Amino acid sequence: MAKKGSIHEFQQRCFREYGKSISLPDPYTYPDGNPIRPLPPVNTATGGLMIVGAYPSARFEKRRSREKPNRYRLIPVADNLQPFGAEQYFDGIQVRTLTSADGLEEYLLKPLKISIETCWVTDLVKVFLYKRTHVDSCGAVAPDFEVHQRRTQFKKLGKASLPWLIEECSLCEPKLIVTLGQEVAQVVSGRWSGSADEILQPRIVQAPGLGNYPTMYLPHPDACRRYEKWRERLAECVKIIRSSL
Repeated sequence: MAKKGSIHEFQQRCFREYGKSISLPDPYTYPDGNPIRPLPPVNTATGGLMIVGAYPSARFEKRRSREKPNRYRLIPVADNLQPFGAEQYFDGIQVRTLTSADGLEEYLLKPLKISIETCWVTDLVKVFLYKRTHVDSCGAVAPDFEVHQRRTQFKKLGKASLPWLIEECSLCEPKLIVTLGQEVAQVVSGRWSGSADEILQPRIVQAPGLGNYPTMYLPHPDACRRYEKWRERLAECVKIIRSSL
């Protein structure tokens, strides 16, 4: 098993060097000027279940639109604390939680009867990525802010991030790796054009790019929240995961 010192060294190096390694713009910030920083794994239990998400979300606030003061727009303002961490905060109008963390707990961890602290939890891409919708919302609130829209480049960024994930695998030495969502599965499996139905199957496979560790490609918790099909698919996966741990 990995020594705590080597995990700590990885966290520090990831925090310092990750952005440059995938050619992020510099500076890369939220509208108020807060830096968007890499989010290294915080839950780093070894020898068990390794969970790989797509990329971190962010903390959001509702701000008044400059042109339409009666309308509020939701904009990102700060980093999350950790990958899939349980967070609760006030966004200016209402209390908000990290929905992906809620979904991970509801659809995967709770059915497995394990806690997130017993897992290695990370993201393939380790920084928040602006979506096209964020371009509009940030433009309405802070029209002088230049939004670096990178969400459409996820696969490119994911491929550039693979060396970091491979290093995490060597530190974690997991019994099983599970990835969340179609895009992460595509990057990790190398099946770049594979459909969700084709890739997100209830079976354990080998991921050559991750050292041939046993791997299962799962639906994302957000998809499970919206669609019964993916809830049922993930429930099938959970039965297999339970027997393999």
